[in-house]
Amino acid sequence: MSITIDVPKNIDSILDQRSREEHLDKVSALQQILWEGAESYLVNQYSSGKISKGKLAELLDLDIYEVNELLEEHHVKVSISYERFTRGIAIAEKSS
Repeated sequence: MSITIDVPKNIDSILDQRSREEHLDKVSALQQILWEGAESYLVNQYSSGKISKGKLAELLDLDIYEVNELLEEHHVKVSISYERFTRGIAIAEKSS
């Protein structure tokens, strides 16, 4: 997909700095920043209960283990309800 935008001067300065530091062209630096922003947005959506962990994994094209690592990196505690926990134990016991 291609989108044309006007980049504010302060963002352009940030792109210049990141390009130099990471030895990237400005387009690649901007793509990285956009991806990081999208990732952060989706983690916040998960954290506030607006999307599920499965949806987070789907949108970021990650497996569940990678999602757990990402949530840990963003200091989001992963919790499940007592009901889901006990249901998981029951399923595990049946399959043993």
